[in-house]
Amino acid sequence: VERDAKLEEVVPLLVKAGFYHAGQVCVSVQRVYAHESLALRLAEQLAEQAAKLVVGDPADPRTEVGPLISHGECQRVADWVDEAVQKGAKLLCGGRKISDSCYAPTVLWNPSDDARVSREEVFGPVVCVYGFKSPDEAVKRANALPFCFQAAVFTREIDRAFFYVTNLQATAVMVNDHTAFRVDWMPFGGRMQSGLGMGGIPRSMKDMTAEKMFVLRTNS
Repeated sequence: VERDAKLEEVVPLLVKAGFYHAGQVCVSVQRVYAHESLALRLAEQLAEQAAKLVVGDPADPRTEVGPLISHGECQRVADWVDEAVQKGAKLLCGGRKISDSCYAPTVLWNPSDDARVSREEVFGPVVCVYGFKSPDEAVKRANALPFCFQAAVFTREIDRAFFYVTNLQATAVMVNDHTAFRVDWMPFGGRMQSGLGMGGIPRSMKDMTAEKMFVLRTNS
């Protein structure tokens, strides 16, 4: 999130992509790098909105964040958040189990780089916000992990947007939209430890098609 981004536009998108399906999506928002001039403000606004989300039974139409896939996964997320706080992260909202399978939407400010929430996939309703000084620093930190899927950039400067598009290792980079953006025809897949190969309708059809070569000799 660059210094020229409009937080009133950015925050709702991050809330949506960070907490839908309780964060159990391979392209959900987990790490947010924001320019130091607005990073804490963004984190506080994100926490304010996340704290309002209704957590509970997915069969209840009022529910906005449902349960995790198992009791064990809920406890794992709780343990990771506790570890992050013990290592210096500031808990801005959430940080608690609501039931054996539901975890409160959580926003952490500036977890340490060696905390598990910073270096592994949480796969839960946890969003971490970090400040950065320069685009080079943001790219370096974003590319530091062996996981590589979709990324998002928020800026009103096209040259800066293309800097990130060019240098981020993600297989897709959304400009001024969230990481979970998807349409059926677009390539969809990870690199490195995020997976091999690409999905998407045209590519999936090709993968399921057996190619056959036909050779005809005409001079006999």
